[in-house]
Amino acid sequence: MNIHKSYRIFLALICLTLALVLTVGNVNASPTQQAETDFAAIDAYVNEQMNNLGIPGMALGIVQNGQIAHMQGFGVADSSGRAVTPQTPFRIGSLTKAFTALAVMQLVESGKIDLDAPVQTYLPWFELADKEAAATITVRNLLNQTSGMSTKDGNRFWRSQEGLEATIRGLSTIQLTQPVGTTYQYCNINFMIAGLIIEKVSGQPYADYMAQNIFAPLDMHKTYTSPTLAKAGGLSEGHIYMFGHVFINEGPMPPANLPAGTLMVSVEDMAHYTIAQLNGGNYGDKSVLSPQGIDNLHTPAIPTRGDEYYAMGWNVGKLEGNPYFSHSGDDGRFHSVIFLQPEQGSGIILLANATGFTKSDPIDQIARGVVFMLNGQPAESVAAPFLAVLLYWLTLLTPLLMLLGIPFIWRRFDRLNVWGAVITLAVYLGLVIMLFQLALQIITLSSMLVFYPDIGYALVATAAIGIGWSVICSGMYLRKRLVK
Repeated sequence: MNIHKSYRIFLALICLTLALVLTVGNVNASPTQQAETDFAAIDAYVNEQMNNLGIPGMALGIVQNGQIAHMQGFGVADSSGRAVTPQTPFRIGSLTKAFTALAVMQLVESGKIDLDAPVQTYLPWFELADKEAAATITVRNLLNQTSGMSTKDGNRFWRSQEGLEATIRGLSTIQLTQPVGTTYQYCNINFMIAGLIIEKVSGQPYADYMAQNIFAPLDMHKTYTSPTLAKAGGLSEGHIYMFGHVFINEGPMPPANLPAGTLMVSVEDMAHYTIAQLNGGNYGDKSVLSPQGIDNLHTPAIPTRGDEYYAMGWNVGKLEGNPYFSHSGDDGRFHSVIFLQPEQGSGIILLANATGFTKSDPIDQIARGVVFMLNGQPAESVAAPFLAVLLYWLTLLTPLLMLLGIPFIWRRFDRLNVWGAVITLAVYLGLVIMLFQLALQIITLSSMLVFYPDIGYALVATAAIGIGWSVICSGMYLRKRLVK
């Protein structure tokens, strides 16, 4: 979820500067559903919002009182027109982190992991650029996102095909951006390391451990760690938005990111998982964790924003005064949301097979709308935020506007005095320098090209035109001076 907020901050700063520059130059409900809840109205709401946003397909699951109360599929799963059902697997992105945290806590309860032991207890060779600081990072720091590693560094690996251990062994150049244990920074690397610790401690590959100790006891038969098996099991196709239009696009699935964000799960299976989260680790006559272990996973650990906190793979906050646990996931092609209200004994899961710069927040809003309806309150229609839409199109149009401005300056270049040339050069160079400074602070270009390729290439074009035109202006000005 946080990667999108970082992008918006990044693009907002860029586009505000650009504005200144341009100014001067199908499934039935479960039989356990509760009569007092109008599930038909909820379905109608979700379907309407999905269509308004142009999302091809969604799946909704609702849990109440320890049971599946309702499930429904909406729209299509792929280009064949296959309908989405509660059994259709979706990629769930960072919802995977809560599964990894659950696995770690299982191993804590079995005495194989100590949350407050350094990572090097389990991975003796683990190191970062600051070797002394790396030696103090604990397992708890990983799960609480307080290792000191940045969001940007956590998104370096989207195009990598290296395995999990090879990736973690290659972190020796990663610099901490905050002291260990002091500050929340959402970072995929934290859960990648946690996944490798699971492997080393259990003696099993991450996928095998999860299948045996979580998926099987929770009857999650449509949950996958392998893209090949998931496709055979009916995995929905992912979609990306380019220039405002939706396109089928699989997107990358880096192997090392499995513990942090690439599980593939149906909404029915997510409902089973939700029941265990709300019921002290119990699902039917099976248990995946003790009630105390579940409480530990949900305990607020570090402030994130406002009155919200991060726990172990969960965001913790309050809605209308009632506590909730939530998380969203996004891999650039799918978006997912889980929202639990422990005092009401309810939870909802919403999975979507498309996402984008202007789509991820509205999907989260749909999920909140469902929560409001479950609580007997009206849900508002959602739409892409005006500022996000403005930033999106301004970013895409900036290279074109810059190109259109070049002939105007070219025709008048002979009449520009030295200050005109200097100002023109400074504007373009300043824009390019600002662009790359912000990019280096927040994200990698490669990860932007994965999540928002049209925005990424627009920024690259902006930089290329800015540098190129600066060089041309400099050359023309020097030639003009030499001729004189």
